[in-house]
Amino acid sequence: MTSTDPNDPIADALLGDSTYERLRVERYALIKRRIPQKLVYQSGLLFALALVVPIVATYPSAVQAAFPGGDPLWSSPLVLWVGVYAGGIELGTATCLVAVAIARRRYEPHLSESQVHALLNVEDVASMFGLATGGFAILITVGFFLLGHAGIETVTAVVESAPRDPYGRTGVPVPVIAVGAAAAISSCVVYAAGRYLSSK
Repeated sequence: MTSTDPNDPIADALLGDSTYERLRVERYALIKRRIPQKLVYQSGLLFALALVVPIVATYPSAVQAAFPGGDPLWSSPLVLWVGVYAGGIELGTATCLVAVAIARRRYEPHLSESQVHALLNVEDVASMFGLATGGFAILITVGFFLLGHAGIETVTAVVESAPRDPYGRTGVPVPVIAVGAAAAISSCVVYAAGRYLSSK
């Protein structure tokens, strides 16, 4: 069976030769995009996480002085670990999506419907964790760091109202600049993977 309308991706999937694409379109999923597009979205989330570096670097001097050592770029605040957790989720789920895409391309002519469903299950779970859970955690991280630009009064109010100082020093010295750099590099790698898969 071959596609009849290349301008209609749903019809193309339903009428095409790919069992994977047909079942992907037929099944319910909150995130219906193809894997290369999902990887591009995850790349964007990682890039957003990398923005904590310029956000922190441009803090007012009073806010910078409130961080341990007076240099927020080299500090390791508690809220940063939400970003570390989110970045790990993005990398892990992006790896799963790439693995699914590779398995599909390598074995698809011989995949049974049950095997395709198994791959789609992995894709759906990875997509939800990466784009929903990881994305939400990144937004929380960036949001907390953006509060620093509201002034020292806002930062002080947040610290006093929180059960634990979100900007306080943690026991593991992983600085903001290191997390931002890792997120930027990861963003480029995930984006390149998405573009590579979309070209195949």
